Amino acid sequence: MKSLEKVMDTVQERVNQFLSSTRKMFINGEWVPSNSGKIYETINPANGKVIGKIYEGDKTDVDLAVRAARAAFKGPWSTYSPAQRSRLLNKLADLIEDHVDELTYIETIDFGSIEPLSRHGWVLGAAEHIRYYAGWATKLNGETIELTTGGNVHAFTKREPIGVCGQITSWNFPLLGACWKLAAPLAAGNTVILKPSQQTSLSTLYLGQLIKEAGFPDGVVNIVTGPGGTIGEAITSHPDIDKIAFTGSTSVGKGIMRKAADTLKKITLELGGKSPNIIFADADIEKAVQGAFMGIFMNQGQVCAAGSRVYVERSIYNEITDRLVKMAKNMKVGDPFDPTSEMGPLVSKEQLERVKNYIEIAKKEGGRILVGGQSPSDSNLADGYYLEPTIIADLNENCTAVKEEIFGPVLCILPFDDIDEVIERGNLTEYGLAAGVYTKDVNKVYKIVNELNAGTIWVNGYMNSNSAVPLAGFKQSGVGAEMGYLGIEAYTKTKSVTIDLN
Repeated sequence: MKSLEKVMDTVQERVNQFLSSTRKMFINGEWVPSNSGKIYETINPANGKVIGKIYEGDKTDVDLAVRAARAAFKGPWSTYSPAQRSRLLNKLADLIEDHVDELTYIETIDFGSIEPLSRHGWVLGAAEHIRYYAGWATKLNGETIELTTGGNVHAFTKREPIGVCGQITSWNFPLLGACWKLAAPLAAGNTVILKPSQQTSLSTLYLGQLIKEAGFPDGVVNIVTGPGGTIGEAITSHPDIDKIAFTGSTSVGKGIMRKAADTLKKITLELGGKSPNIIFADADIEKAVQGAFMGIFMNQGQVCAAGSRVYVERSIYNEITDRLVKMAKNMKVGDPFDPTSEMGPLVSKEQLERVKNYIEIAKKEGGRILVGGQSPSDSNLADGYYLEPTIIADLNENCTAVKEEIFGPVLCILPFDDIDEVIERGNLTEYGLAAGVYTKDVNKVYKIVNELNAGTIWVNGYMNSNSAVPLAGFKQSGVGAEMGYLGIEAYTKTKSVTIDLN
């Protein structure tokens, strides 16, 4: 059996071959340079070094992709049966699993999540998600309807694909996010223009190779790379795109919603969050501490549903705080490929500076840094964008760090006295993406579930997510839903038919 080192050397060699040339865009089944010829660099956040170059598209490239997607939607893709679409999606999932080593390596150097998380969470999770929707391809049905007026009339509905979909992903789940934006629309029979984040495009481009190998008709999936301000704008305002799906910040989501209104595009927006994670005194303390810890520090806190506000019942506040601080002090921040590392770097220098600025604001507003708050002192990490896991106390709901989405490994911990108080404080936010609660009291669970204003509520286990469970944000955390049946329903339109049989 080959040693792990030799296996990784082989994988690195194959990835280096992939990165040796400037990566082109994938339009109409071909790899093409951008119309402008512009190129941008992508950076390894673990060391600040350039790892690849990518063509930068513009409106002209989006136009080409839309024409290809429209032609495929009207042409060959429309002739594929649900069973054929299902088989293609399962073939793509097979190929992702076959290339798990390469995709894991790319995901790790391009984004910075630790290798085991890249492998098991993002790459294999992407394959699992595609398989889930491959199953749905053959299960989209209409219904027959009995008319209230009676008569010899046959009425029914049928579900049809919406058309051409513009899918815009975020930088924090590059491959998994791409597959979230591909699986449901393809299963329903749509075609796609996919725009990955400019910061983390490499795994999506590698996925394009696998889409080609799987045998999808030309133009069914198109990948256009470049800055959000240019490509995202062109996709959102394009008159021949029928639906937009976007994952990212609330501020950008609002702009997309305004632009999409000009042509009344269907939209799905999965936006920001400032999720409360509530721990009652009667909770399983070990489970609660583990859930609160991983709920904020997994993926360097770069998760829209991160439990960034932990509310602890006052009688156990000191105990929970001490345990979380101890865990944070012992957490190994380091090279994502080091098997002992538990947290890697933030995605970019800009993101690191942004998060540090929030920490400084918290200090000025009276926050007490219990642990972290700065980059590690290890000189081997000096060129990367690392930040120690940070816990801040002595803040309230009026403080910036408690109100605004930081999107980094920063936890605000706050005491509370009773359930009505914590529900009120938990709802004091413009967001409503997710929440968590730890208690053994089913009555508390039901009260929290009924009164906390969040699209997803996890009970006694944070981020217990699955492709089968819808993800929908309340308030300014989003519009529509992804995952589950609701996720594919969003990519269909209902046609009503009545036939007079007289």
